Amino acid sequence: RITATITDSVGAAADPATTVISIAKPGGTLAVNGTAMTKAATGSYYYDYTIGTDIGVYKVQVKATGSAGRVTIVPDVFIAEASI
Repeated sequence: RITATITDSVGAAADPATTVISIAKPGGTLAVNGTAMTKAATGSYYYDYTIGTDIGVYKVQVKATGSAGRVTIVPDVFIAEASI
């Protein structure tokens, strides 16, 4: 599960007009491209992603667009490793 917390300019939880996620697998292939995230609570969003067999660094980008058109993009990564 990938989570995102959205806040306003004073740090209070806030809901943007849209919150979408993109995920690139190791090697750069897009596995998820601009898919809506699920709202859990005010300012709290998630996306359930199943890794599969691709091991390595995944790049994640969450894009929140406010009602006034302001766009915030937050990049992140996670690493999938082989089990022992």
